[in-house]
Amino acid sequence: MPLIENACFGAARGGHVGCTMAHGAPRKPPRGRDRLVQSGSLSTMRRPCRARSGNLDAEIQVLKEQNLELLAKISARARLKQERAEGGGGAEARRGEEVTPPTTSPRGDGAMDVVYVTAEVSPFSKTGGLADVSKSLPVALAKEAGHNVTVVSPLYGFVRDRYVLGEGVEHPSGVGEVGEGLGGCRLRCVFENVTLDMGRSGKQTIRLYGTRWRHVDWIFVDHPCFQSSSSSPYGDRNGEFIDNPFRFSLLSLAALELPLQWWSSLERRRDVRDDEILFVANDWHAAMVPVHLSRRFRRHGVLKNARCLLCIHNLFHQGTIAPTDHTYGMLGLGDEHRQLLEHCLAPAAFTQPEAYVDAVLDEWDPMRPELGDSSSLGVEGEPCLSVLVAGIRSSDRIVTVSPTYAWEILSRQGFGFGFGLTNELLKRRDDLHGILNGIDGPEEGLCPSSDKLIPHMYSAADLSGKTVCKESLLRELGFLEAGAAAEVPLIGFIGRLDKQKGADVLLDALPRLFDRHQDARVVMLGTGDPSLEQRIQSAEGSFSDNLRGVVGFDVALSHRIFAGCDILLMPSTFEPCGLNQMVAMRYGTVPVVHRVGGLKETVEDYNQRSGTGTGWTFSPCTPDRLLETLSVALSVHARKEEWQALARRCMAEDHSWRQAASQYDALARWTMES
Repeated sequence: MPLIENACFGAARGGHVGCTMAHGAPRKPPRGRDRLVQSGSLSTMRRPCRARSGNLDAEIQVLKEQNLELLAKISARARLKQERAEGGGGAEARRGEEVTPPTTSPRGDGAMDVVYVTAEVSPFSKTGGLADVSKSLPVALAKEAGHNVTVVSPLYGFVRDRYVLGEGVEHPSGVGEVGEGLGGCRLRCVFENVTLDMGRSGKQTIRLYGTRWRHVDWIFVDHPCFQSSSSSPYGDRNGEFIDNPFRFSLLSLAALELPLQWWSSLERRRDVRDDEILFVANDWHAAMVPVHLSRRFRRHGVLKNARCLLCIHNLFHQGTIAPTDHTYGMLGLGDEHRQLLEHCLAPAAFTQPEAYVDAVLDEWDPMRPELGDSSSLGVEGEPCLSVLVAGIRSSDRIVTVSPTYAWEILSRQGFGFGFGLTNELLKRRDDLHGILNGIDGPEEGLCPSSDKLIPHMYSAADLSGKTVCKESLLRELGFLEAGAAAEVPLIGFIGRLDKQKGADVLLDALPRLFDRHQDARVVMLGTGDPSLEQRIQSAEGSFSDNLRGVVGFDVALSHRIFAGCDILLMPSTFEPCGLNQMVAMRYGTVPVVHRVGGLKETVEDYNQRSGTGTGWTFSPCTPDRLLETLSVALSVHARKEEWQALARRCMAEDHSWRQAASQYDALARWTMES
């Protein structure tokens, strides 16, 4: 039955093994490697992480082809197996228009139960791309692959204030299925008095709130630790919350208990302890899911058929904590599991990331791939506890958000973006894959022909509306009053103001940009590092005719920038995937990006002779190279017909979730076989 019909089922069952079990040595889950080798499906698994060739583009292309070929084989084999089991009707049944949730899913219908665990999900909570992916990918898995998907995230204080109904207020009929998207949803209590054993932190009681939208259950874990007055999920003006390890370990344990207690309590749901359930754990915040699963559940025969796929969106954030008894006690594990989290951290990897990258490049030796820890830098490693390291060691499979990023974090030739974890990842290289993220489709309103947040809708067939959007944005920013003509090049930057996103690189390039191209106009939107926020405000004062800086996060303005700008800049130092360049192309705004990670995957360099390409890439990420590449783009912008053809080519690119969902489906089935 739909989630919305199952409110408040009373007290949870007491004494469940997942809540009160004793700790013990882990039992390694069975793997299907030998069987896969015999069938030939494993023949393309090896990664070119030790390649000697200097042609990096060729190596990355080989990696992409290997991933796609392997996933296609797995998907085809799974479909054949399903059709044989169901007499050929499985595909139609699995891809039916209505996707039923785990609460009523008949077993053996080909759909998998997927529990997607994330620290943030748009529009409820958002600080970056993780929230957008956490909203879109589960829906795509339900729609394209027919899986029964449940998203689990914390009920933060600001989420409670906006989305939870008050006491005694009736839940609007049908909201969540026919409301105005997720933003129109309201959450209600669906299960209460769930007790979790958090070890030294004691027994903790949680409640589950939720709704149902687009055939996906959206569940939020309610506990006092999430009820901060801060508008950020992770910290406040004083820094990150000191109890974050406890908060997100609690979230991970709650996600594992959800099928055992909530699903099992439903009237028509049988005992799920032996069910095949796939948990998708996103970043370090959910990396305790595979740890709890392998150490506290499977070794006791509970969830023994469940598997966990760890998704790394950004390896820079690792959930590193001090190696003290107090901090370890926050995680809810017994002392016998402490070694799983122990790691040596190179301080420069976090305090001086650019210097760390340079040092790794200087020390990299293709003949000695084992030199991936802090010793290769000549820096004494500091002992710490890393939640992400524990997740890497415990998960059944690992996936990153683009094939290029998967290559980068495995190889020092990939600019050192392993950030001290390359050795750990090399040990799991056969289980590591890269799947490029997508963006929402036109039906979500993320399209110039249906976007209600822009002044005038338009399409590739008629770009006159984009000109209207540009003139409106120039007027809004005060550029027209400053003497700018509608034909001037308008350049946008949208992103966090930090060194990863390259805001400092852009600011360093601005004086020479405006000196060479006096008609250029730039708008920067973002928030982050206070020093960079101050630099933007100072630069705006120095270049009042050319620059506008908007410090803050404004969704509506970001849409107007996507629609009104000619060029979008993304000078990211590293970018695992990146979504803004895909959105910009859909709006006919040409991207100029650093040739790294997912940016390299999605932006093809413009070739004037062949009339191909969708933008420009540059490397290394320096003000000089950025300025050089941007000057080339501005010279093409001066040729109106050529520029419009380029814009239309950008708009023709398909970056929807359809292909990514198909690849995730194949990887999910392979993970369940492990």
